[in-house]
Amino acid sequence: MSTVCRVQRHRKTHGKPSPARESTEPHGPFTPGRAAHGPRTARSSEQPLAPTGIPQIDGPQEFINALRSSTCLEDSSLDPDAIDRLRNPPRRSAVLSPDEELALKLFLAHTHSSEQAFTDTCSAIMRRNPDNELPSLHSLKKLIAELTGVDALIHDMCPDSCMAYTGPFKDRETCLYCKTPQPRYEPTGTGKNGVRKPLRQFSTFPLGPQLQARFLSTQGAHEMRHRQRRMQTILEEVLKTSGNLDRISDFYEGSDFWDAYEKGCIGDDDVCVIFSMDGAQLFEHKASNCWIYIWILVDIAPDLRYKKKYVLPGAIVPGPAKPKHPESFLFPGFQHVTILQREGFKIWDAARRLTFVSRPFVFLAEADAIGAPDMTGYVSHHGKQGCRTRCKRHGRRKPGGSHYYSVCLKPNGYSEQGCDDSDFEPSDIPESLPEDYEADLQNLRGATSVTNYEARRLETGISKPSIFLGLSPEKMLPIPRTFPPDIMHLFGLNITDLLLKLWRGLMDCDTKNGDSKDSWDFAFLVGEVWIQHGALVAAARHYLPGSFDRPPRNPAEKVSSGYKCWEFLTWFYGLAPGLLYGIMPLDYWQNFCKLVAGVRIIYQRETVVTQRTRAHQLLSDFAYDFETLYVKRKISRMHFVPQCVHALTHTPTEYIRIGPLICCSQFTMERIIGQLGSEISQPSRPFENLAQRALRRTQENILKTMFPILDETPETKVPKCELGNGYVLLHPRDDRFRRVQDEADIVILRYIEGQVGLAEAAKIWVDEMKSCVRKWARCRLPNGQISRCAWKEEANKMTRLARNVKVRHPVT
Repeated sequence: MSTVCRVQRHRKTHGKPSPARESTEPHGPFTPGRAAHGPRTARSSEQPLAPTGIPQIDGPQEFINALRSSTCLEDSSLDPDAIDRLRNPPRRSAVLSPDEELALKLFLAHTHSSEQAFTDTCSAIMRRNPDNELPSLHSLKKLIAELTGVDALIHDMCPDSCMAYTGPFKDRETCLYCKTPQPRYEPTGTGKNGVRKPLRQFSTFPLGPQLQARFLSTQGAHEMRHRQRRMQTILEEVLKTSGNLDRISDFYEGSDFWDAYEKGCIGDDDVCVIFSMDGAQLFEHKASNCWIYIWILVDIAPDLRYKKKYVLPGAIVPGPAKPKHPESFLFPGFQHVTILQREGFKIWDAARRLTFVSRPFVFLAEADAIGAPDMTGYVSHHGKQGCRTRCKRHGRRKPGGSHYYSVCLKPNGYSEQGCDDSDFEPSDIPESLPEDYEADLQNLRGATSVTNYEARRLETGISKPSIFLGLSPEKMLPIPRTFPPDIMHLFGLNITDLLLKLWRGLMDCDTKNGDSKDSWDFAFLVGEVWIQHGALVAAARHYLPGSFDRPPRNPAEKVSSGYKCWEFLTWFYGLAPGLLYGIMPLDYWQNFCKLVAGVRIIYQRETVVTQRTRAHQLLSDFAYDFETLYVKRKISRMHFVPQCVHALTHTPTEYIRIGPLICCSQFTMERIIGQLGSEISQPSRPFENLAQRALRRTQENILKTMFPILDETPETKVPKCELGNGYVLLHPRDDRFRRVQDEADIVILRYIEGQVGLAEAAKIWVDEMKSCVRKWARCRLPNGQISRCAWKEEANKMTRLARNVKVRHPVT
């Protein structure tokens, strides 16, 4: 597959946006298995590495060595029964007694109720029907753990969240990081059986048992085989098109997935997963930060993959302080995964009635910009090598400064050592190769002192080895390819925040280097203009159908009050181009429209070559013109170009490499955080309650997969009419059939005549239907959206309009 081409520019363009340019090297069609950025190589060694004497390197490396030394399930913290189940899974679907089925249905129905409410309900049922013998809540929880095979792994941690007592730290009794070392256990007294009571603990939910349970029903096993069926379909499409695949609609068509599949790293019996981690503040006005990671099942169809029933909780790390040794908290879950990758585990397939050996393949690992350095081991986004994809495009810093910016066009009079290169072309993105990462990591490990380490960190962009180096290299994409961009934060929060600060004149003005806000011709969204624009955004709510989800509120009033990412997306990339036309200076408006057009393509779940090439051109043009318009090669404005301006130029090529970037964004993680956070019912112990809710979510999801009868949705009694081809008429409807007016009578008759002929049309319309119709207010379209007619919509003046439907009719 050829890479997206470099855009040619005339370097003399300083004050005006560059004109639209066509690609000088057309982007060829996608060939599965041919890399977008050259070959992929795994790291050369899995052997434990010796200490370097540099604490920043040796701390993470100690845990990586422990992962590499873990070869069998006995090395993990699983109990013997769980280990036996992974090696010898039950070879039949579990059968529930009527009382057990009733108890489980009550358990699921009381998901958001108190334990006492469940107990009272069971007692009332047994009083009314003495023949029912429902188990107690304690007995039922034991039954659920036995049926699902899933329970939490509990490990001790520092009360201040500095570190966890896992892996190499498992025998320690005090914290390494607290100024006054915190003890691990309560100073006096012991728990049950003489066991010392830890001051604080966290929960990990092992991946293997959750994957096993997915195959324990015929329906669940069928869902988990979607990837295998889809790969066969893609192969057939490739054969028909002489090896070319133009359309990308899921991870399976991405070049990296195909490369791993062709090499045999991803087998038909393996399970592909995505790791996703993020921080969460549980309460708005209270220190309540915690950290959560989840596993997303790549093997399931995308229309199911991101629903809460199919998302697997990984761990809950309590806060509110940020962990100082994140590897120690990730270790239990990662040790479990790496052992499964090396030893394998057995799965019984209820659909095929057979047992097979599977190994998890970690396809991608996601985190936001704040949490990513803990996971990747890279420097933060303001480092010299701050690019998240490690393209080796270094930043530039202001004279005497330490913060680097992704400035492509060399400022006038700029001569900072190590940053004074000539202009960079935004579209000419250097390759990001695993062997370069390996070389840089070896360079970092060669540091002879802390000062030398800091110098090498600056040049390599690596601060420490990543915990992912402890996983099996054959069962993951190599670093840096396993770390994708996150378009949710990039386009929904980072870029929008940058542009809004510029347009409103809120960006810091560097007067020391000669800048003045009087020269900011781009700061147009101020005063009355800002107030009027905010009112227009809020007024647009009436014209946004419900399929747009949450409509944006008035940004002039609410932009600093928890304005949501989805509100920014609808506002900036949906409404703003139209609302700002004639208000925003033309050159800046044209530049903004290039961004909008490119983002709209990148956010699509399915694209073809011409669209991806177009997005690459648009976003590269935006980045180049952004600097010529806003920065104007001024040293004083270098801070206008944070790393996100460079990051957006990577998205078209990353789309080719990975697949649709919306499929690996942090939207899923954010939704899980919101759902679990909303279930907290013990504000005094929020972190412990959150861990219990996550465990319950895990077990409930598996129960619904194992026993589809527990997940039945009752048929609604509300009237509807199936029209075929995915169209469904929905209530409300008229109470009776009514005769239509003459004009409508003629139109309907002619329509039926065109379908069946005049004689049959007269029989249907006149004789049978008596020229009468019954009105329906809504219609569900094949894409799941719901349209409405004016009949009921106009009755409520605050209703969001849903009457604009595109109809395609073949021309005869």
